[in-house]
Amino acid sequence: MLTQSLIQTLALGLGFDACGTARACRLDEDALFMDGWVGSGNAGEMTYLERNRSLRYDIRELVPGAKTVVVCLLSYAKSGKDYHRTVKSLLYHLQASIEQHLTEQGEDIAGLVNRDCQHIFCDSAPVLERRWAVKAGLGFIGRNHQLINPHLGSLVHPGELVLNIDVQGCDEAEILNTNCGDCRRCIDACPGKALGLAEWDARRCIAYETHYCLVCQKCCPYNETLF
Repeated sequence: MLTQSLIQTLALGLGFDACGTARACRLDEDALFMDGWVGSGNAGEMTYLERNRSLRYDIRELVPGAKTVVVCLLSYAKSGKDYHRTVKSLLYHLQASIEQHLTEQGEDIAGLVNRDCQHIFCDSAPVLERRWAVKAGLGFIGRNHQLINPHLGSLVHPGELVLNIDVQGCDEAEILNTNCGDCRRCIDACPGKALGLAEWDARRCIAYETHYCLVCQKCCPYNETLF
């Protein structure tokens, strides 16, 4: 029997800063929002968002047989120069640790993951990573459109390990009611005035042009101790 608490213990032992699980499903509300947002032109030249929509909205189409999405967070401070490689490496170690545990318990690991396709992700496939992190109880989406973990702030990289088996306790993840409250620091500080609009316009975002801007994160109260 594989439990959420065991996965969390193994993940934290490997160096991840947080871990949660969510049951694989179609993200209907996100699909509706994304279709409208992309269709209105707010995505600018990020044409890749127009492709693979069915895979993006339903991880079970991306990973056939998927039942559980394990989401882990790693802080920027631990991610090194190539966070993709660091997070994915830790996720492969997590998979190996899970397999070792199940083997020691005399359980069959053949159906744990879909070995015929990619099942470990970190900013490398059509996966709505922030939404899965929210569903796994790891944070909320702030006014700066970033995933914010109440204890870690928003300077975290999410990664996902998709399992083809059910995990006990997976449905117990509590969706955090935490939010930004009356805070508008990021809205007021945004140099491109991309925040605070009816719909976030990526074309106004400095990071969209330069691929680097942390203004809306540096001014966030949840990140005050990190700068």
